Amino acid sequence: MKGAKMWRLLLKNVLRNKRRSMLTLLSVAVSLFLLSALAIVYTALGAPLEDADTIPLMMVRRASGIVFPLPASHGARIKSVPGVAAISPLTWFGGYWVDSANTFANFAVDPETIFDVLQGGATIPPDQLEAFKRERTAAVAGKRLADKYRWKIGDRITLLGSFWGVTPELVLRGIFTGGPDDQLYFHWEYLNEAVGRLNITGIYWVRVERPEIASRVGQAIDQMFRNTDAETKTESVSAFMLSFISMLGNVRGIILMIGSAVTFAVLLIVANTMAMSIRERIPEAAVLRSLGFRPGHIVRLFVGESLALTLAGALLGVGGAKLLSNALALSQIGQFVFADMRMRTPTLLFCFGLAFAIGLLASGLPALRAARANIADALRHTG
Repeated sequence: MKGAKMWRLLLKNVLRNKRRSMLTLLSVAVSLFLLSALAIVYTALGAPLEDADTIPLMMVRRASGIVFPLPASHGARIKSVPGVAAISPLTWFGGYWVDSANTFANFAVDPETIFDVLQGGATIPPDQLEAFKRERTAAVAGKRLADKYRWKIGDRITLLGSFWGVTPELVLRGIFTGGPDDQLYFHWEYLNEAVGRLNITGIYWVRVERPEIASRVGQAIDQMFRNTDAETKTESVSAFMLSFISMLGNVRGIILMIGSAVTFAVLLIVANTMAMSIRERIPEAAVLRSLGFRPGHIVRLFVGESLALTLAGALLGVGGAKLLSNALALSQIGQFVFADMRMRTPTLLFCFGLAFAIGLLASGLPALRAARANIADALRHTG
């Protein structure tokens, strides 16, 4: 019963000054929303894909740099490596639709193998897949991309502005769900013919039989082409994306500094509010002690009020950031950098844990001083 009374007293004290409590709660919520947004970006830049170690996909690129293409003849040799389940060429086209503002990831691929590589990650109706394979100018788009531009099966899509200097006239024959559903694929052979049969590809997208053998398979592929004119570097999809992220510079360091400043600001907001509240109620704490409340009760009461405010603010701020990030489901940072921008469970737990720590630090010392103050002196306190 004493615990229930303590909770009722805590709630009454939180609501005693409704304006102050509401302003504090909203300040904490806005600050933690910004902090959560920064944490989402920070996490995505460090690990573009969640659970990347369980994804059986690898990228084979030119060892001398991503801007240098690989010979198309590499494909058959890579497919022969033990442990390789499927392989598809993946050539960045870099076009836009109608207007330069409509930029998205578009690649030339092998229609016969691309969905074997994406097996389990992306699905497409069988009839649409057959239409994609059969028609030279066919294209398929991810559902998110198709919804964004309101594309329907049979729509004509012209890709403009590519550095390849050609303008593919495509017909949308399929819409796939899951996996990289913000991308568009068309025939590699169509692009190869249009540019004069250069017989090159940007990278090879490889699916291995099991995630645990990915490292061994990657080493075998690179060993096969060692000391040739086109040496390769095979890496996980996550590592491949990190190579692009590294081109942005030390963005994570900047985000860390801004996040630290936001955290310090939240701590000051809560600490100032709780310090004022506790200072005003030192005589009240003395009365409670004279009625039999122990110093530990006083500390728990004041710290509980602080935690109630910060955790309520976290529920609004962090919860709002999670709902917004999951609803937007952003996956692109700039034109070439891809990362999953949804809030992940570790980020969510970190933000709530940080809110708990802020509430504890902001009120711990003032509460301890109020609880240990001499009763006679505390009763005369007029702070």
